[in-house]
Amino acid sequence: MSDDLRGAADLLIRAHSLYSQAEMTARRMFTELLQAGTQAKPGYAAAGVAAVAAGGFLAGWTIDGKPNPAWMSTFTYPFQEGVLSGAGGIIGGVPIGKSIAHTDEVNKAAGKIANFSGPAKDVVQGNHLDVREVQANADVVRASGSVAESMENLRRLAEERLGKIELNSGLEYGTIAIQRYERSDGTNSWLVTIPGTDGQPDSPFGWAQNVELMSADQERRRKADSARMVAEAMRQAGIGKDEPVALIGHSQGGIVAATLASDWAEEYTIEHVVTAGSPVANHPIPQRTWVTSVEIDDELVAALDGAANPVTDNWLTVQGHVSPAPAATPSTVHSDGSCTPGATPITGLTPYDAAPVAGSTNGRELSHWIKYHQAAYQNATDLGSPAVQRHEAHFQEVINGELKETRYYQGRMTQSATIAPSERTTEFSTFGG
Repeated sequence: MSDDLRGAADLLIRAHSLYSQAEMTARRMFTELLQAGTQAKPGYAAAGVAAVAAGGFLAGWTIDGKPNPAWMSTFTYPFQEGVLSGAGGIIGGVPIGKSIAHTDEVNKAAGKIANFSGPAKDVVQGNHLDVREVQANADVVRASGSVAESMENLRRLAEERLGKIELNSGLEYGTIAIQRYERSDGTNSWLVTIPGTDGQPDSPFGWAQNVELMSADQERRRKADSARMVAEAMRQAGIGKDEPVALIGHSQGGIVAATLASDWAEEYTIEHVVTAGSPVANHPIPQRTWVTSVEIDDELVAALDGAANPVTDNWLTVQGHVSPAPAATPSTVHSDGSCTPGATPITGLTPYDAAPVAGSTNGRELSHWIKYHQAAYQNATDLGSPAVQRHEAHFQEVINGELKETRYYQGRMTQSATIAPSERTTEFSTFGG
């Protein structure tokens, strides 16, 4: 009985986030201490994290029976934000102690790095951006009426363009989707689906663009190829300035969504942003825009901003934790007609303790894949969290209506224009601050 009551109490606490503010305060204090220590003794900090990572690697080898680098992030995740913010303070020139009132050390560092990486990227990749509408041979991004359905569409588009699934759509890397929903009063609302980094040589969603997107400088963020590609696609799609827009993105796609909400606020009415595994804590997103962030505690990428997300009425962070689960077993019907229920592949005593990750492997793997964020959001939904319900209701209100069209846009980078200048080409100079 006591175990059952304790379990019920734990579920209630998780559902209602009763300790969220106290936990956030303790987390902030721990991060600031680690940051100060890293700035004061960077060599010791690096050695300490390396030792923990090495221990995790060896422990994971013992558990999985084979070397698996994913365990390094699992063991180091409590220290990632603090050490990264400390490194950001060193690169960004933030004195020890002056960062207590701020959390954007990594972003300041990214801005300084981008002053060099941006021009270098242009030399290698080019700075001419071609954005054009492309046709899909299959229904990849389908009609959506919820955050969960939109996350599934995000996964489908992300994995299809990388060739991880075969939907035979013909869509390639550097592709996003824009959907128009028509409301009962004849007005439009829009949903933009933005996958993450693909790393292709001529893609606007390369690795270098992440640095520019993370910059503390608005001008530098607006010059990031992936951000201006999505902005140009939104313009071509005909999104009106006063028409409500929801954005959903994974990894770099989520950073792009946060950048558009922050820096294109005058051009578009972005009412809701959903990010999955994206380091966006320090983006200056307006208060009028709702943000639903889904993160996994050991995925590393979401910690690259060196800070926890703000805790406000309009900004909700769902944080998941990966636990090993038993293999699923089917239900069995015996000869006497009795039935033995199958086992759910989750860790816990009730269906509310966790949600299974679709297509997960037997051993530890990187938890940055979208399927982990989907499971985390599903578990938060199953728990009946009032905060999740509020955000879900708001997201549904934004995209409420009948899906009228789904259009796909592809971006490519070149050294110079390969076609006559037109409405679908853009070019910026990235030298300077």
